[in-house]
Amino acid sequence: MAAVLGAAMVLLMADPRAQDGTVVDATALKARIEGALKARIEGALAAAPRNLERLLAPRQAGVRVNDVRVLESSPAALRVSIDLSQRALTYEPSGNVEPLLDAIIQASASAIGPTPIVDYRFTIDGLPLDQLLPRASAQTSRPARSPADGGVILVSPGHGLYWDEALGTWHLQRPRVRGIVEDLVNWDIARYLQDELIAANINAQLARYPERDANAGPSGNARWQEGAKYFMQMLGAPEEIWNYGVDDYARDINARPFYANWIDAAAVIAIHNNGGEETGTETWYDATNGYQGESGRLAEIVNRHVVSAIRERYNANWVDRGLRTCDGCKGENRLASRPAVIVEIAYMDTAMPDNDALHDEAFKRLVAQALHSAIQEWGASGLTR
Repeated sequence: MAAVLGAAMVLLMADPRAQDGTVVDATALKARIEGALKARIEGALAAAPRNLERLLAPRQAGVRVNDVRVLESSPAALRVSIDLSQRALTYEPSGNVEPLLDAIIQASASAIGPTPIVDYRFTIDGLPLDQLLPRASAQTSRPARSPADGGVILVSPGHGLYWDEALGTWHLQRPRVRGIVEDLVNWDIARYLQDELIAANINAQLARYPERDANAGPSGNARWQEGAKYFMQMLGAPEEIWNYGVDDYARDINARPFYANWIDAAAVIAIHNNGGEETGTETWYDATNGYQGESGRLAEIVNRHVVSAIRERYNANWVDRGLRTCDGCKGENRLASRPAVIVEIAYMDTAMPDNDALHDEAFKRLVAQALHSAIQEWGASGLTR
């Protein structure tokens, strides 16, 4: 499917007259691309998203795909609009729409494949998604300071232990895959990055507990394994920073950009790893947070440095999946009133080369070094909106 879709996108930009004299109907071809994407997305609605297995499948709960439109298509970029029914906003009882959107993105990604730029525009019964999502009113509105002006780089290791109210227990946010867990791999890479930045006299903080020691947190486990929410609570940050959201899963996501806003950070670099049995590196930014231009520039630099370093020093055939952006689908970016990116370094559930690489400390260190180089390049050219 990915190969067919990629070939179709190229044909859309090609001369409509094939060598044998037949005419390629661009409108019909575009409709086929949209139909393929819609089929993949509807397939994703047939099963509950990750961490929401206790719920009915979205399709059973009334979530519908109203429309899928390819707004722009070329070998270098794809802009796609996905319109969902209003039930998407309330499918998860607490109102957390991100797991559902992640499942939809993952399903479409398997069809799109590596593409330099993919712009997702979500609407709910025709209304832009970002206009329907809550925004905290208690956040500082001070402009972000550049690293040269003392602005902090907030390095945010994704996920971590959290209190699951529905199950009444503590657990990690991602499953163990071939002996490793994303929550902890993310922390390893982030900690290496913090060391790199501090050694270069760049002010850097971790969004989670920064020391790999035995100090126990509220979970009873080591603090470094816990989510950001509990670390920021321990630091004495205002309650509106770490206690905004319907449950601790949402509070943990929200706490990261809110803390960046509160400390007037220069940028947020969120370290993640992917799922969906694909391969390679992609970097996300938000198109609606007020710093979308600078976030996009930072994302391009980050993605370029990480992929180049992996190809030069680890695996020459590493896949560059490109940049990804959306209108509010990822709170870690959307809620940051400053440049913010999420770098998805590799796929946890692809054994070779991705998962194997994430077992390797040398790989984690070279990714951290690449991120350090990217931040230096970005910070050297100033900061604009």
